[in-house]
Amino acid sequence: MISYDQWSKIGRFLIISVLLWKATTLIFAAIATHILPLQLAFTIWRDPQYKNFGLYLPYLVSIWGNFDGFFYLAIARDGYLSGQQPFFPLYPLVIRLLAIRFELPYVLSAQIVSIGAFIGALIVVARLLAYDKKLSLFPLLIAVILTFPTSYSYGATYNDALFFFLASLTLYLGRTKNFVWAGVAGAAATLTRLNGLALFPFLLVEYALPPGREWHLRWERLGTRRIWAALFIPLAFLGYAIWIDREFGSWQTLFSTMSVWGQDKVILPLQVVWRYLKIFFFHPPAALSYWVAVVELGSVALYIWALIWSFKKIRLSYWIFMAVSILIPSLTGSFAGMPRYGLHLYPMFLVLAWFVSRQSRLGKLFYFSAMTALLFFCVILFTRGIFIA
Repeated sequence: MISYDQWSKIGRFLIISVLLWKATTLIFAAIATHILPLQLAFTIWRDPQYKNFGLYLPYLVSIWGNFDGFFYLAIARDGYLSGQQPFFPLYPLVIRLLAIRFELPYVLSAQIVSIGAFIGALIVVARLLAYDKKLSLFPLLIAVILTFPTSYSYGATYNDALFFFLASLTLYLGRTKNFVWAGVAGAAATLTRLNGLALFPFLLVEYALPPGREWHLRWERLGTRRIWAALFIPLAFLGYAIWIDREFGSWQTLFSTMSVWGQDKVILPLQVVWRYLKIFFFHPPAALSYWVAVVELGSVALYIWALIWSFKKIRLSYWIFMAVSILIPSLTGSFAGMPRYGLHLYPMFLVLAWFVSRQSRLGKLFYFSAMTALLFFCVILFTRGIFIA
């Protein structure tokens, strides 16, 4: 239980931390204008007919609608068109409601939704830490989250912040045995991103863990009625697939349209690793694509290390959620989005904070310096229209 005085300190710390993080990403974005030319094809300015996206807003506001952000804004304004089915509906729906209600530019509405959800996620994380009796890690865990190399996405026109909030809320409700509301939150997360499906095994395992146990399951506990609410999660995905089938003729377009990104087939992760090794062998280190590949493969290595290091160190339900969340995108034939997928995982941030807390001052300085440098690299590429995650 968190006392009023603790909440007061947590609130002040969160406000100051988020403001510093946002100011830092804006400074990095401003510096980027002096380093790389703008690649218009992948920015919010790619099509002048979408003026009410917020194209007339200052550069440091509009740039956060680059890449996939453009599609979320298009769906929010016009609804789904062919090829946009992989962008799940809850995030653009919330953007649309806010933009229409307050007559806001769509890109500004999206950033309000993202940052609001991000702050909500950090509050939920504080509750989770308190429930897990690890509240002492809170300042360090927040620092780990804010310096994560792709954390800029929390403030961009991406669904990462909303998913992080809903996924963390599902974890908290599951941990506190509010399984019906956990199922509702998990369903909302699944309508935000495909990997919301990873919350289904989390709830099953969480329910099967008896009080006071973290790794010993009692499967007979699944025979009780309260666990039925976990079915809300796969049913949410099924409902979206049925809607796609009715509107576009086949539910399979949800996956077939991902061919644009080369992610429409199930491919074993080892085959994908081989592709990256070929990049390292045949691309010169001076090429930007070489270092983008390093970041992508490096993020996968970080996730695998987190899984290995945390085995039997964190709660089994957390570990399962983290493992399934990493497995789902790793089967798509590309690690292109992997640097962002860690943004959704409270258990991974818990593992990183726990690990960093055991290091010396020099070790902590090295970790945060390296992560901040990678954040700088990622912000530069994203804001100048060069794909990073």
